Amino acid sequence: MSIKSILVDDEPKSRSNLRDLLNEYCKQVEIIGEAASATEALKLLQQTQADLVFLDIEMPGGSGFDLLKSLNDQQFEVVFVTAFDKYGIQAVKFCAIDYLLKPIDIFELSKAVEKASSHINRKKENQRLAELVANIDRPDEEKRLALPLADKIEFVVINRIIRIEADSNYTRIFVEGNKEYMVCKTLKEFHEILEPYGFLRTHQSHLINCRKISAYVKTDGGYILMEGGSNVPISRQKKDEVLKRIIYTSKNCI
Repeated sequence: MSIKSILVDDEPKSRSNLRDLLNEYCKQVEIIGEAASATEALKLLQQTQADLVFLDIEMPGGSGFDLLKSLNDQQFEVVFVTAFDKYGIQAVKFCAIDYLLKPIDIFELSKAVEKASSHINRKKENQRLAELVANIDRPDEEKRLALPLADKIEFVVINRIIRIEADSNYTRIFVEGNKEYMVCKTLKEFHEILEPYGFLRTHQSHLINCRKISAYVKTDGGYILMEGGSNVPISRQKKDEVLKRIIYTSKNCI
């Protein structure tokens, strides 16, 4: 799993050194931004979804502690980076994952990243469990599906899914609003989960939401036109079943 991270330090050399160490020894860390002040960092955090922030403490115009105080909701983990050991206790009080002393020790850096990774994974799993519990009491039209992506877990309302297409050992999920997700799960797994919610397998590589059918086109051997304009093929083996389902769905439409 990639850990989306931001480096915050007013010294360019310090950022460069940390960047090089992370790129060399912590391959799971993906640096998505850098900031030279608390003000810059605040803007960056509001524009991105960082999992982890490497945060300098002493900076002109506002300390790392000031930055955290200014945030209403801290969704990311923090590793403080400082040249002064006296800040260690304060860092712990601010519930940081860890704090690193400059010059940065490679072993300590790796240990801090591993600790952060563990917390981030646990947090995301807790989010998925909370979503599962909430799903139990939701009506069918509001139920959500957890999509484990490379860097996060995305929760999508099932009724907003238009279709799902197999892509080798992955699947592509097409959602209203021209959104598309690539998930490391087979089409068969999604079929088993979604069949009770009006999804139909039309082909070895295609699963559709029957509520999102725009038309059945009889030409070219027959295919289904979905909301959003995509065409979905129908296999010979599935044709009778698909046509029966389309007729049934159309009779139940208002």
